[in-house]
Amino acid sequence: MASFSTAVLNLDRSFESQQILQRAPCLPMRHWSRTLRMACRFRTFTRFQKELDTLLDRRDRPRMTFIGSGDFHHATLALLNRIETPINLLVLDNHPDWMRGIPFLHCGTWLYHAAKLPNVRRIFHVGGDVDFDNHYRWMAPWPYLRSGKIVVVPAVRRFHRGRWSNIRTDPLRHNDSFSLARLLNVLHPYRAELRQAPLYISVDKDVLTASEAVVNWDSGHLSLDELTTVLESFIEAARGRLGGFDTVGDWSPVVLEGISRHLLHWSEHPHLSIDPVVAARRNDAVNRRLLDILGASTRAPGKTSRLVLT
Repeated sequence: MASFSTAVLNLDRSFESQQILQRAPCLPMRHWSRTLRMACRFRTFTRFQKELDTLLDRRDRPRMTFIGSGDFHHATLALLNRIETPINLLVLDNHPDWMRGIPFLHCGTWLYHAAKLPNVRRIFHVGGDVDFDNHYRWMAPWPYLRSGKIVVVPAVRRFHRGRWSNIRTDPLRHNDSFSLARLLNVLHPYRAELRQAPLYISVDKDVLTASEAVVNWDSGHLSLDELTTVLESFIEAARGRLGGFDTVGDWSPVVLEGISRHLLHWSEHPHLSIDPVVAARRNDAVNRRLLDILGASTRAPGKTSRLVLT
């Protein structure tokens, strides 16, 4: 199993008060914050991608990337664009992030573009609940959902409205109880596939409850222990072969540029009252757990972790 390096994209200063990441290399990208946050033009994203490529080396060693607020989840697409070999993709997110038909790149559209990448074999979207079967369902990538390229495992309920009635969506919880057996049953048809290609993981902390993580968006339903079980189960199914790992969802004050982004902020962000000290403490604990999970996945039996922080 390959060792992992770690990097922080300093887009919004969300990590400055988190102790666990003080030793991790920090990529200076604050100048992108106002023009990338929530949404950007495709040509702006192309320039961001090029600069990111100059800051990250091209070595084969997979990387754990801390991106910042969920407002920057489309930065995951830039990381995926750097991978040329076949991968499977695991996304844990309270929102679908797959809206199609939008003439710009948005933190809620990046997964649709990731599904079009030829080297992405299958996508597992796990733990979601918000904006799947309401009016946003018309913007879902139905061809990918019907074909099974995107497999959806909700947090707490099946999706029934509209075309969802023809898509299997077995939730992680049944009668408000999380079941490992249920998760393993969902994984069973894909185990051979998961063994054949490395797994890339992207975790948005809004998949967790508000008591576990403080985010800029609607909080989800999973506990940190449940998130850990999901990650460990998928990593085990992939035999520890990871192609990369990133996380978003660390709360930060919203600072934007342009009328369009301010309209998106006003219409899409929930109105939250946040204590920055509490936010840093809770999110630091989640990031510690993610690093522990990653360290265990890169550790051969009887040996120490090969997770590289510096």
